[in-house]
Amino acid sequence: MPYSMKFYQDQLVTGGASNNPLPTAHRLIYVRHGAVIANGRRMEADSTGYFNEPVNFEAAAHWSQVWRWDLAWPNADPALLAGNGVLSTLRMARVITTLEMAEESQWLFRLDRITSAAGRVTPRHQHHGPGIRCLYQGTFNVQDASEVVQDRIPGDPWWESGVDTVVAWHSRQLPAIFIRALVLPVELQGAMSNIWKSNGPPPQANWHLFIDEVITL
Repeated sequence: MPYSMKFYQDQLVTGGASNNPLPTAHRLIYVRHGAVIANGRRMEADSTGYFNEPVNFEAAAHWSQVWRWDLAWPNADPALLAGNGVLSTLRMARVITTLEMAEESQWLFRLDRITSAAGRVTPRHQHHGPGIRCLYQGTFNVQDASEVVQDRIPGDPWWESGVDTVVAWHSRQLPAIFIRALVLPVELQGAMSNIWKSNGPPPQANWHLFIDEVITL
């Protein structure tokens, strides 16, 4: 069964709350700003969570933003929050074509953060699985054989298939930070997903693992 990864940005202001829960899905969330209550759990800025159940959100700050990655069928309707003081946007959706995601198979659904020093150029590399990134700080550029993703700014997402060899770079003025969700083989639990294609040791980046959730489809 083909799956799609969908990336949403949800905003809530004071008193905002969803009228109806989001449908059940394999779901990763990152609180970008403010604070929210998700199914009764208070989540402050820079906190994360995995959910595989219907989810309700309530505002717990003056203004909050949640980044959300869902795995769903490609033809499923967008899972948008609805309610007073709520704004929900589907920013990106990509069908996963590079993995054979059979029914009852197990995968690693990962959320992590990369911090890269100002001026760094990341050499040629691939990944063990696909995913959607979203820029938290700085600027970012990525190029593979067929596509150039240029001048991403905070809040902008981009997709990497995993199988395509990419080179990435960003501004010399400010470290770049991005949050990403990946689907990976379970054997990668706790390990970085990079496959380096250039000679010599890769330049170092600060990798922070938030969630490695083994999911069954």
